[in-house]
Amino acid sequence: MRPEQQRQTIQTEPILAIFKKVNLDLQTVPETAPGQRHTVLLVDDEPDNLSVLSAILGSRYRILQACDGQEALELVKAMDQLDKLTLVVSDQRMPRLTGVQLCEQLCILSPDTVRIILTGHIDTEAIVDSINRAHIHKFVLKPFDRVDLELTVKHSVEAFEAKRKLADYVLNLESKVAQHTLQLQQHQDQLVQLASTDPLTGLNTRAHLLEVIGKDVAIAQRAHQNLVGDGVPNAATANASDLLFFLIDCDNFTQINEQHASEVGDQLLCAISKVLRQVFRGSDHVVRWGNSQFLVVARFAARSRCAELAERTRAALMEISVPASESQLTSRFSIGYAALPFVVGRPEPLAWQQVLNRADCALYCAQQNGPNAWVGLSAGAQASAEPLEHYREIPALIARGLLRVQASCAPDQLRWF
Repeated sequence: MRPEQQRQTIQTEPILAIFKKVNLDLQTVPETAPGQRHTVLLVDDEPDNLSVLSAILGSRYRILQACDGQEALELVKAMDQLDKLTLVVSDQRMPRLTGVQLCEQLCILSPDTVRIILTGHIDTEAIVDSINRAHIHKFVLKPFDRVDLELTVKHSVEAFEAKRKLADYVLNLESKVAQHTLQLQQHQDQLVQLASTDPLTGLNTRAHLLEVIGKDVAIAQRAHQNLVGDGVPNAATANASDLLFFLIDCDNFTQINEQHASEVGDQLLCAISKVLRQVFRGSDHVVRWGNSQFLVVARFAARSRCAELAERTRAALMEISVPASESQLTSRFSIGYAALPFVVGRPEPLAWQQVLNRADCALYCAQQNGPNAWVGLSAGAQASAEPLEHYREIPALIARGLLRVQASCAPDQLRWF
């Protein structure tokens, strides 16, 4: 054999070892535009094999080449965007790093990349146990048909695309679910805000107070229980443990609304809410309790301050003057109050609703002795825990020493009915 013929035979042996002798036409039709082509990494220690594989796949895919597994691994590590590596087609028997060993490393570096191993029959048993560990997509025996190889690569790329689309769909779905969950939470917060805030005055609503008052009552009762020693409360520290209930009403609000536009009544309610915010602390519950009635719960304050706060509130409310037509409208107010625990040293006999009822009775008494009066009820020397059903019972309870009364006028001058 002539040297030229011998050299040609040596060069074609790797090709014939990989492919069958049929279907070796290297012409192919591109499937996608160059800018959209998938990236395929070809790994083989035979340069001729790399050339043939590149010629077959190069028109359809963006081709990268490595002469062995170690070089391929270093190439992948140097890539900026590993998610762009669609497929690795690697020979099994190579120096430094086998195909399976390379694929095992790629499971960590580029887990979405599809992996195909090319190998002869002699290596089958040696690598079958490694297929799952290396997450090999296809295990192709040599020699194989070119059409079969092209279909295998095509289907592998389609699997990559399907997996990527599924991941994008899941990610998009999770994003939409998170967005909708956030929107639902925002709507829920808005509903809670609407339920807990009076839209006209911006004050808390009755519903809000009913939701939070139980915790405050429990704290106040526990504080008073801890302050009692030998049946005698520690007055020095009990002062900061009370809940003070103030009911405030605009006595001529109905008349104002009847004689003037409703906008005037709204302005008056907003002015009252502003005064109450100024007199009381930001931590206190200031509630629009009814049409023209407001409730303030001064939290963890001293009951000895009730008269002072009532007088400050009365004086500030008397300064309110709302424009009505060409005149200034003067409103009249009444205030009633009571403290919880109602009986010092006995924090549990009266629930907060019963204490509020006593503040309501005191408010009615103030309305009988107004305008612009305040009345407060507290436990008498006999420490009454009896229910107070009607304001008409007050004089009798006072006479029995079960109730004490404070007022903006002299208590003995009060008219009870």
